[in-house]
Amino acid sequence: MVGITSSLIIIASAALLTLLAILLKRKGIDLTLASRIAALLLVAVAFSRYIYDQPPIYYVIGLDSPSSPFGASANSAFLTGFSIILVWCVYASMLIAVMNEFFRYKTLARLACVVALPVYLIATAFFETYSTALLGGEQVAFSEWRIWILIAECILGIALTATRLLEGVFVTEGKISLRGSDIPLPRTLKQVGKCLYGLAAILVAVMPGFVPQAFIGKISLNIRLYDLTEAHRFMIYLAVVLPFLVYHLIKHKSQDEKRFLMIFASVAFLWSYVGRWNVEMLARPTSWPLHLCNTAMFLIPLCLIFRLEKLFNFCLFINVMGALMAMILPSEYASISAIETERASFWLNHWVAFGMPLILMALKLFKRPKFKEWVYALIEFIVYYVLILFVNAFFTAKYGESDFFFTNSDFIVSTLGDWAERTMDFTATLNIGEYALTFYPLYQSLFFVVYVGFTVAVWFIYELLFASWDAAEDRRNRERDYKRMKKELTDYLGKDHMDEPVSGDSSPKIAIKHFCKRYGSNKHYSVNDVSFEVSGGEIFGFLGPNGAGKSTIIKSMVGIQTITSGNIELCGYDVESQPVLAKLNTGFVPDHYALYENLTGREYINYIADLYQVEEKARDERIEKYVERFQLTGSFDNQMKTYSHGMKQKITIMSALVHDPKVWILDEPLTGLDPTSIHEVKECMKEHAASGKIVFFSSHIIDVVEKICDRIAIIKKGKLRACTTIKELNEKGIELEQFYLNIINAPEETESPSEEQRSVEAAAL
Repeated sequence: MVGITSSLIIIASAALLTLLAILLKRKGIDLTLASRIAALLLVAVAFSRYIYDQPPIYYVIGLDSPSSPFGASANSAFLTGFSIILVWCVYASMLIAVMNEFFRYKTLARLACVVALPVYLIATAFFETYSTALLGGEQVAFSEWRIWILIAECILGIALTATRLLEGVFVTEGKISLRGSDIPLPRTLKQVGKCLYGLAAILVAVMPGFVPQAFIGKISLNIRLYDLTEAHRFMIYLAVVLPFLVYHLIKHKSQDEKRFLMIFASVAFLWSYVGRWNVEMLARPTSWPLHLCNTAMFLIPLCLIFRLEKLFNFCLFINVMGALMAMILPSEYASISAIETERASFWLNHWVAFGMPLILMALKLFKRPKFKEWVYALIEFIVYYVLILFVNAFFTAKYGESDFFFTNSDFIVSTLGDWAERTMDFTATLNIGEYALTFYPLYQSLFFVVYVGFTVAVWFIYELLFASWDAAEDRRNRERDYKRMKKELTDYLGKDHMDEPVSGDSSPKIAIKHFCKRYGSNKHYSVNDVSFEVSGGEIFGFLGPNGAGKSTIIKSMVGIQTITSGNIELCGYDVESQPVLAKLNTGFVPDHYALYENLTGREYINYIADLYQVEEKARDERIEKYVERFQLTGSFDNQMKTYSHGMKQKITIMSALVHDPKVWILDEPLTGLDPTSIHEVKECMKEHAASGKIVFFSSHIIDVVEKICDRIAIIKKGKLRACTTIKELNEKGIELEQFYLNIINAPEETESPSEEQRSVEAAAL
């Protein structure tokens, strides 16, 4: 009778609350605050029953266990399994219903309607079975206060979720109708899929620790999750892999969605973990969750909900390393099997302490820490450590034993040998009132120093991981941008014209249009709005002081770095959207070369020729030509690490010319060359331009530029100040060196070009 009566009370009360809420909403009354208070009340009511004592099903090992609250009846195993699944689903439903009041996501609202509400209704329909599983058969009576707690839970759960479901109710002129489009139900396969995916994740996160032992039963004690056995190693590998899996599952969601999912997960983990305690245990201070890894279960939800950056850094630097060490060297529960509740609780606790901070950092829900954040975390750890030393000493003096964080027992030293155990022979006593507090100065100091040393190692590991992560992210961004640009180019040119230039006919040409470059988040542009063109047959000199932006433009031309805005075309190919085609038409001599010096000169040039797909006959002719021209005959087949600086520079020039590029770009190419080699390089430039191709080079040697260039451009502080021909300067009787100095030395306030310069630039541009 208790079950039927309770079910009727729940249905009647929940229906009245739901109807009242709907009517008030239709009168325009905002019930958001009231709904959130009701949600918090649901949590408080459920928690009061949850923490009072573990339910009888907590101790069930196997569905046919004699310790089942359903006794030894024929259908005991079925009732035990059904009730465990029901309790598990009610925990999930409570979190769904409560979170739905604070986070308005469509999938969450749908789960509240199609999962949480039916689960609460099933718990109501089978209330006697549900209450027996949680309280025990002898406690299912109206005289037991926890029965009324269960009734209140079901009433609040049904009212919250039913109100959400029936928000589409429309009341007018005393008639009630339903606006189906307003009812949050899954209507497409995609929405159903999201609901199933979300439900599976929620059930995994909130799974009670007693579920594995209940459904699997007893397993061999030889399956040990310690001593680095095969099963133990598997759990460690799983603990390391899971953060990566979780990250990849949700990395593409918005930051708000990521934060919500992590809040939900951390609260679900905490709810499941707290189930290992009860009021009787908490009455003994020595069982409080003050161990370092225990604190992580409580700190992580707080960090997420209240955005506590400094507290999060404590978890990141202190808890992660401690939890990993605890999983590698766990306490030995020789009498507990690998799936019993205590073991499941241990691994849940330490995985959360280890994995959750890493996931939150990877998802960028908290800022990447710097050195000072590590210092703050260390200060917080010092405070925690000193507090725990006194708590351990006081509780040991008062209650006989206490060992939070292994600072008050031989758990650590017993694994290290006699020398470590002897460190605990040194003791110090502090009398406070009637209690004598015992400390172990040598052991506890060494423990602290070693742990701080581990945090230093963690800092360096994080720095390496951050660097690797940045490199990988940069690569991913480049690949994403390349795919996007390729798609845009395909849309623009058509699929059959992808290999065609975006402009022109692939003849030698450089076109720089409104090019801008800014590094990172720097507000200052290194190069700002530069535009000019170079045609085939020209030797183009690019001049400017150090830091003016010459190398920045050149590196963007050859694809070494990205373009902030504007675009660059080489032979009609866009260097960003058609990088391979642009590079195939380009030869580049950098200001700082990097060669594979264990190769011979011949091997290296052939390697470059292979990259550019140069035919064997053509490459052999060019190699022979340049080896003779640069006087490398006697050393070309030696390893390049034996070469002088000038010889290496010649190899770099040869590698840029072996594929006979239409655009030859040189950045300070004459550095380190002897006069004979400089003459040969200049002759190569003239021959290259005479064949209708382009030579584009930057140099600080004004005399060389004036003698061999057809046109020049001058850049200063990232802006193009002049672009003119040498012939026009000569006709006006202006020496290039003086023209250059006038522009570079012009004061900022009078930096605009003179009338003479303006006329030259107008003609050139």
